[in-house]
Formats: sequence, C-alpha cells, structure tokens
Amino acid sequence: MADPKLNKIANCDNAERVGDVIFVHGLNGDAFGTWHPNNKTDDQNSWLYWLGGDLGNVGIWSLGYDAKPVAWMGGTMPLADRANNILTLIQQKKIGDRPLLFVTHSLGGLLVKQMLQNAVGFGSPKWKTIAAQTKGTVFLATPHSGSDWANWFSYIGVILSKTEIINELKSNSSH
Repeated sequence: MADPKLNKIANCDNAERVGDVIFVHGLNGDAFGTWHPNNKTDDQNSWLYWLGGDLGNVGIWSLGYDAKPVAWMGGTMPLADRANNILTLIQQKKIGDRPLLFVTHSLGGLLVKQMLQNAVGFGSPKWKTIAAQTKGTVFLATPHSGSDWANWFSYIGVILSKTEIINELKSNSSH
C-alpha cells in the first residue's frame, strides 16, 4: 500500500501565502483525475490549477491516498487510521499554521471529518492547531449517512475481496 502524498499544485512555497486549500478525492479517486473535467492526470486543465492561478496568495495542494473498493485494485486502511496517517503528513508539511480549507469528494469528506475528530479528540497539540485553523470544508457528494451502494457492494464483495472501507461506508455505519 502506497503512502499518502500531498502534491504541490500552486503557490505552496510562497512564504507569504495567506492560507492553504487541500483537495481530497474519494473512493477509487485520484489526486489529479478527480478534479479534471475529463478525469485526466497528465495536464493542468483542472480545478486545482485554475484555483491556483486565480489565488496567487493561497497554497493549493491535492492529496493522493489509496482508496480502492476491492483488494485486487489496490489497498486501503480503516478510516480512523488513514485520518491519523494524513494528519501526520499535513503536520510534516507544516500546513495548518495558517487558515486551511478542504475541498472533498465522496469518501474524502468522510476522511476529513474523521481527521478533524481525531485531531480535536486525542491529537497532538499540532493536530489541534490544524483543526483550529480549518475554516471550512466543501463536501461534494459526501455520503454523510453512509451509502446504500456500499451495502449492496458488501454482498458481492465476498467474491471481489472488498476492502475495509466498504464496511465503513455502509448506510448508518457508526463511522
């Protein structure tokens, strides 16, 4: 399983930037393709770069992490563990000392909610700062109450070797 990666898109090295925006993809998504109108990963015709061009004093980042629904496509890890993993990555990149905004798609929204819950509940002082500096989250197609699709998929998942994340996405899951 690959480690998560925060990809620098625009203005990330600007010491005078006034804030940061982190894009977080969802289930079976990609750090670049999710935000591209044609799901491409090899050009800059996407939300990420458009926003970076419009907001020269804001760091634009895109998070990449394993979020595959079935094991033969790749791996994943439980949401709470992945949240801690990404909080550590954000801390290492020294993000969170200035205002922070997340733009999320699907599972990415659940991941960010878990990150903030972990940061406030039992995180390090730096994690608490990240949570305090989070000024907003944009949720795009986030299944806040779970997904009926995940319920259905869990039945055939025995054949397809579903990943742990499918259980956490079921409708009315405790997560």
